[in-house]
Amino acid sequence: MSRLARPAGRLLAAAVLAAALAAGVRPTAAEAAQRPSFTAGRAISIAASNPAVGPLETRYPRAIFTAVYRPSNRTWRVRLAAPSGHPVYASFTILDGIGSVLSQSINRTPGPPHLTAGRAYRIAGRQSRIRSWLGLYSALSHSSTLGANRVWTVSWYSGGKEVAEVQVDDGTGRPTSVWTGPQVSWMMTRGLPDAYGRKVVSPWVLIPMCLLFIGGLVNWRKPLSMRTLDVLMMLSFTVSLVFFDRGDVFVSTPLIYPPMIYLTIRMLQIGVSHRPRDIQIGELHMLVLVALIFGLMGFRLGLNNQDSNIIDVGYAGVAGASRLLHGVLPYGHMPRADGTPCGGTYANGDPIGYVQTDHRCESPIENGDTYGPVVYLAYAPAVLALGWSGLWDSLPAAHVSASAFDVLAVFGLFVAGWRLRSARIGVMLAFAWAANPFTAYTLNMNANDALVGAAVAWTMAALSLPALRGAMLAVASLTKLGPLAMVPVFLHLRHRLLMIAGFVVAAIVLLAMLALDANGLRLFWDRTVAYQADRITPLSIWTLGNYHPGWPHLEWLQQIAQIAVAIGVGLLAFLPRGERDAAAVAALSGAALLAVQMVASYWFYPYVCWWLPAVLIGFLLPRAGRRQAAPVTLPA
Repeated sequence: MSRLARPAGRLLAAAVLAAALAAGVRPTAAEAAQRPSFTAGRAISIAASNPAVGPLETRYPRAIFTAVYRPSNRTWRVRLAAPSGHPVYASFTILDGIGSVLSQSINRTPGPPHLTAGRAYRIAGRQSRIRSWLGLYSALSHSSTLGANRVWTVSWYSGGKEVAEVQVDDGTGRPTSVWTGPQVSWMMTRGLPDAYGRKVVSPWVLIPMCLLFIGGLVNWRKPLSMRTLDVLMMLSFTVSLVFFDRGDVFVSTPLIYPPMIYLTIRMLQIGVSHRPRDIQIGELHMLVLVALIFGLMGFRLGLNNQDSNIIDVGYAGVAGASRLLHGVLPYGHMPRADGTPCGGTYANGDPIGYVQTDHRCESPIENGDTYGPVVYLAYAPAVLALGWSGLWDSLPAAHVSASAFDVLAVFGLFVAGWRLRSARIGVMLAFAWAANPFTAYTLNMNANDALVGAAVAWTMAALSLPALRGAMLAVASLTKLGPLAMVPVFLHLRHRLLMIAGFVVAAIVLLAMLALDANGLRLFWDRTVAYQADRITPLSIWTLGNYHPGWPHLEWLQQIAQIAVAIGVGLLAFLPRGERDAAAVAALSGAALLAVQMVASYWFYPYVCWWLPAVLIGFLLPRAGRRQAAPVTLPA
């Protein structure tokens, strides 16, 4: 190793260690209770979103909101009252962090509805979005229902499916929400502000991260090279993301496929070629990248701590880990939305939790058991250390786990680059993860997809150690099952029997949890593979036609594509013939992961984390050519 490579390794190791410590240094329970998760203004906005508040503000124009945080139970007390403080027209108790309404008291006399069902229907039907959307259907029926919150829900149906919905406030006669197509049943397609990624999708964060990613990876001596195009294509998913954040999945979903097709072809090209490639990283370049890793990791982890949300996959990891720690198999035993409501209500009136069969009040996440066993095992340490209330609240265990996955991925890429080539290459790979906006997007949702990326990165780091690479491949494969597509690529390498032994032993250990239930194996299959195979979603071009009249139904083409991908991935165990260096192994692994994702019925932006480590290594690892193959190769 060169004289300059050693300081680079020490600097990056220090960077990752500092980031890990930053992720782990969290407030004590007492300190966290004294500091609210959001501001008084946000607490007031949650209370003001109740449809009954608008008429009160109209009736009492001088009324003012006040919000007081109560550290003893981590709740906000929000009141709408006269300037003198009395009388109080409405009061709310709101749980800090999650923002759920635990209790409310509204001083009103309901009386008869202001609107009739027919009047609500006419108001809803006047919305331009509704008129244009319903014009696509030939046969429609509708219903108008007044809810307990004094809001009319007007729904339109076609073929037994709800295709549009408008909510109209009974007091003001104004629509409060308008949803069409997949937005009716898929909340994530509505383009709701702050629902996914929070500040990461802000132009003030997204654009600088893209520029940093480009600046750190492009060869500025040859700016018109393929390397520049490769870097830009890895970022081109941001175009789709912009439309997704606007709630237009009919544009955002098709736009994910061009960059995936390009990257798959490029990975296959790199995997079959033996062209030598040199990646030069000067001393100044290396030092700048190390400094940026420090800054980026501090920024990402700080943003996660201060302004992030936890989507369903993060909550599912915590709930599943809690099940394991209590000796219960997660599969088939996740919290359900039946039983007695408990824990208060959300702003829309839905219960926060339900009393489960073990008499514990828990927020439901019935489909949170669709992941591999590694996911629930990975959350167990944080749940053991920080506990879980049973509710979908601030979930500190999810924050710590997601931060740990992110740090593990950065460190894994550094070790992979260091072992496969040099510390400088490791620094560049680690920087690429830290600067990539989609890894930050994943972290800021506290999703579990960075765990897949970390497992893939460490699999590549163990490439020259057959038993360990087999074990790490099992870990990656039993996280979200997609990395199983890498297995044929690895079967082409030397010492395959030792690698298979490592894979089998690790898989047996990881799947041992299935013994917690007599039907564990069947539950695992039904809740993972079978469930995913039957999904129809608006987040795949294959099934998007189910949500838009006139769009083609491509399920038949999807089945053909799936068969072709399965055959192609299987052939990677034999083709291309000849020796494979580490860059080829990574590239073919990335191609397999991309191909599997393209033919699936569901794709989301955090899935970039799955293939990103393999693709980065395939793009950026120097190559010596056929005659100086790495020790992981195996002659065909």
